[in-house]
Amino acid sequence: MSIIRIFPLVTVLSLSAMAQTGIIVAGAGYRIPAGTVTAAPGQVLTVSVFGVATRFPNPVFPVATGAGYPTTVQGVSVNFVQGPLTVQLQIWGVQQTACPATGACSPATTFTLQIPYELDPGSTDQASLQVLENGVTSAQVLLNPVTDNVHVINTCDQTGIFLSIAAGLPAGSCVPIVMHAQGPLVSAAAPAVPGETLIAWAYGLGATDHPIPDPCCSSPDQLPLASQPITVNFSYLDAGGFPMRRLGVAVPSYAGMTGAGLYQVQVVVPQAPSNLLPCSGHSGNLTLQVAGPVSADTATICLQQP
Repeated sequence: MSIIRIFPLVTVLSLSAMAQTGIIVAGAGYRIPAGTVTAAPGQVLTVSVFGVATRFPNPVFPVATGAGYPTTVQGVSVNFVQGPLTVQLQIWGVQQTACPATGACSPATTFTLQIPYELDPGSTDQASLQVLENGVTSAQVLLNPVTDNVHVINTCDQTGIFLSIAAGLPAGSCVPIVMHAQGPLVSAAAPAVPGETLIAWAYGLGATDHPIPDPCCSSPDQLPLASQPITVNFSYLDAGGFPMRRLGVAVPSYAGMTGAGLYQVQVVVPQAPSNLLPCSGHSGNLTLQVAGPVSADTATICLQQP
């Protein structure tokens, strides 16, 4: 199994959430807006709500310390609640939409957060996020807990969480974070080769078999594995332009958490079919579908022709 380094992060944001009586919520997910808040244990996502009185004229991106990110920013905090359990969450980033110079304004406030691993998809207790200002609740977001909510990271994600391997990509390009074992990202200039191991970076693979050690990790055995089965389905674009032909299914050599809510899925590339359409520009010819028991997401990359 090939183990690679974890690339450093900087945080910003996107959008997510669900409404409660009297509170208007903007939406949820990796696009604007997604409409529902489905979350898995350990998932990184962003939450936007209306009703926060505190003003953030400039984005706030706290610097992590040895203890992580702060749990309060300008008197604002976010609690995860499910039944008797309450967890005060670390705030990775917060910003607001701009208000006009005059007149009334109720801006959307966006938080970047990690759902705690204590989220229990099997519980009958409602899970929620509570936004508090100086200890008083000003907004609440209901969660739909699931075992997994797979999302392959893409440079168009509006979470504002950035992997350094994506540095240098053209502005506005939407590129899945799928890389060769030692880099770089898979592309038309550096296509995947049959038989090699690729690494796909993802959020939302859910619970792991054990917490990540601190410090981590002196041996591969210390890396936590995803508790639920993960598979990778391959399909390809043929020379005749058929949308996608099934190529096969693989079990990853590793699917687990590497820290900071990031998961790695390591998988061996299958043999290229003889009728594979050539890759051109930013158009891929091989699609990887990373799937858990209740969710899946895809990434389209370039595969070298036979």
